[in-house]
Amino acid sequence: MNAKDTRLDDNAEIYKKREKKTEKQKLSEMNTAEKWGYFKQYYLKKLLATLVLIGFVSYFLYDVLSPKPETVLSVAMVNYPLAEETKAQFENDLNELLDVNPETQRILIDTSYDLNNYDYASAQKLSVYSISGELDLFIAPESQFVKYAFSNSLTPLTDALPTDVYSALSDRLFSCRTRLNDEEYPSEAQGPEGVYGIYAEDLPMFKAYKGYMQDPPVIGIIVTSKNSENAVTTIRHLYGLDK
Repeated sequence: MNAKDTRLDDNAEIYKKREKKTEKQKLSEMNTAEKWGYFKQYYLKKLLATLVLIGFVSYFLYDVLSPKPETVLSVAMVNYPLAEETKAQFENDLNELLDVNPETQRILIDTSYDLNNYDYASAQKLSVYSISGELDLFIAPESQFVKYAFSNSLTPLTDALPTDVYSALSDRLFSCRTRLNDEEYPSEAQGPEGVYGIYAEDLPMFKAYKGYMQDPPVIGIIVTSKNSENAVTTIRHLYGLDK
């Protein structure tokens, strides 16, 4: 066979200069199914990513720029997922007590904290909110409460409570030592002893837990509280000292 016979003709298709088609030309040559396939392959993911980004930015701007009610009291309840009815009653009582204007103010009662099962998210949330001053009242079982008192996260009640309230609650007070350094454990604390909490097992909100409560709840005030006066007013009310 002659070598020349194996070569493609100079006019063969592969030697022809290919003209780059515009998107409009490509689409005009496709039927509906082909257009949809082309769109999915080249544009759908980009479109979805753009929509998600727009949604995220819009939500962020709305969350940051929209006016928010002022939080006049924030309560963190650890390991006590109150029944909805009990929680609603608690909120209503506090709204009335603190004369909350629902259009500009709010009370937050968060019962989602769960430290029984070593929930890292709950522990992290407590830490962040405590440091940033977003919490006022702290309610937890004694075994958990002591850890936060020990770490100097709670206000000494000798400083926070009025004399009459402190005296009236003298038989309910919780005290412990605080740590001097990060190496200590609560059972080995060498810091000064102080009063940081009030036993709360007799409060109405814990009625459902009576009979099998082995670790009594204790209530205290977060050291970084921005609403310590409202926290004290709430304590006075919970223990019937405002009558």
